[in-house]
Amino acid sequence: MDLQADLLGGRPPIGKEIRELILRMGRENPRWRCLRIRGELAKLGIRVSATRIRTLLRANGLGPAPRRSGPTWSEFLRSQAQGILALDFFTSVETAWLRTLYVLFAIQIGSRRVNILGVTRNPDSSWVTQQARNIVVGEPLGGVRFLIRDRDSKRWVRTVRTECWTGY
Repeated sequence: MDLQADLLGGRPPIGKEIRELILRMGRENPRWRCLRIRGELAKLGIRVSATRIRTLLRANGLGPAPRRSGPTWSEFLRSQAQGILALDFFTSVETAWLRTLYVLFAIQIGSRRVNILGVTRNPDSSWVTQQARNIVVGEPLGGVRFLIRDRDSKRWVRTVRTECWTGY
């Protein structure tokens, strides 16, 4: 039992050997962040929180890991915008007979051009698969390298991935 932990409350302090190990890992691996050090310690059976590791590193003059060189996320997206296509459904179309229509559309991020790919009352597996094939075979995919899709639980996500994209 640790008297200091009893008097002050909270967790007991980190042992000297573990503290030295954390500092050594921080010095020898300057790109490792607190979570990586925590993970490596866990492999050794040592449980220390990332917050405690961060506090210990900062107290000993080892600040946060330096940023990797390279573009930021927004710079990356701007530079790749011409090669990104986003697909989704919207369902806010109601007919005069109060039936809902599902509209599959694509937006080319670089030009912000929106294409309506298809409209249906029932986007079943065969319909969505055919629309995906039309996109792949058709002309709009000239320089597209990335396809962004919504990860919601609509029926078409599994269908497109398993029935169409794996076939090419």
